[in-house]
Amino acid sequence: MKIITVAHQKGGVGKTTLALNLAYCFKEGARVAIIDTDPQGSVSNIKPILEQHGIALIAPQDIDKVRNQYDIAVIDTPPYLSTTLPEFFKYSDFVLVPTKASVLDIMAIRATIKLLREAMKERPQLKASIVLNMVKSRSAITAEIKEILDEYKFPILNTMVSDRVSYTRSPISGGVFNTEDDKAKEEILGLTREIITQLK
Repeated sequence: MKIITVAHQKGGVGKTTLALNLAYCFKEGARVAIIDTDPQGSVSNIKPILEQHGIALIAPQDIDKVRNQYDIAVIDTPPYLSTTLPEFFKYSDFVLVPTKASVLDIMAIRATIKLLREAMKERPQLKASIVLNMVKSRSAITAEIKEILDEYKFPILNTMVSDRVSYTRSPISGGVFNTEDDKAKEEILGLTREIITQLK
């Protein structure tokens, strides 16, 4: 089982929506589970919808028990710098760090990247990348934002995820693949492909 963790210590960057859409995308060709570690329980609240679409919801403490039952597990993490993040990084094969394309949001990932670097020293096989999420249409990635990202010397995925209405509705609709939004489908497929490439 490959474990993908979606992590950023700041709320409001779209972690849960990304985690769900990745799970909905992967389930087209794999046995998929999602793990809700956020005390707000956003994912747990839609358990019947997940099961209807063939995605299992499992408890964090059951990761080892179900390793042989699923091909992919996606972990949604809390919107703060949890002491459990390093523990999840030990389990993970890939960590996705979503951030909005704003100076404050990008600066806020410093602590997460620091924890990731420490985890990667212990487990060199661990892969991780930043994804620009909730990107406003017509907004350019400013020189200031690029400068901050360059300072991190951390992988950034080519795929950028837009700020679209279809993403807002996607948790209860079975993902953007159950909408008419072809642009959103392309973005999630592109993101999924990049993650698969990293996992290989």
